[in-house]
Amino acid sequence: MRNNLRAYQKVNRDSGLTAADPHTVILMLYNGLLENISIGKGAIERKDFALKASSLSKAINILNSLIDSLDRESEPAISDNFSTLYGYCVEQIMAASTSLDTKVLDQVSEFLIPLRDAWQNISEQDKQAGFAKLKERDSSRANLGAGS
Repeated sequence: MRNNLRAYQKVNRDSGLTAADPHTVILMLYNGLLENISIGKGAIERKDFALKASSLSKAINILNSLIDSLDRESEPAISDNFSTLYGYCVEQIMAASTSLDTKVLDQVSEFLIPLRDAWQNISEQDKQAGFAKLKERDSSRANLGAGS
């Protein structure tokens, strides 16, 4: 039964990603990140080290995906700030995984929850403006590529 539930959750998550806009994908990454940190914390408390390792590895992979998703071309300073923060979170998760210090995971979550909440609360108007900016940038790139 548990395997069936996991399979359903994976299909549901994968189909959500397929249909999602970039804003929704980032929100899903934040939610998955926080969920895996929480699972890792609980695993440490229960001394379930296999689950700790897998959940904290997933959290680190998500942070690396967030780093990779930064638009360094359009907003280099903001991207550098987020990259530094995400890199710090990776280091702290690795330290917590080794030291088994759940307080470190709480601190990482305290950094990330406001970011997730802010992302979640972006107005529809601001999302659409962002999508338009992305579309304009992509169109400019296509025109530059066609002119070469």
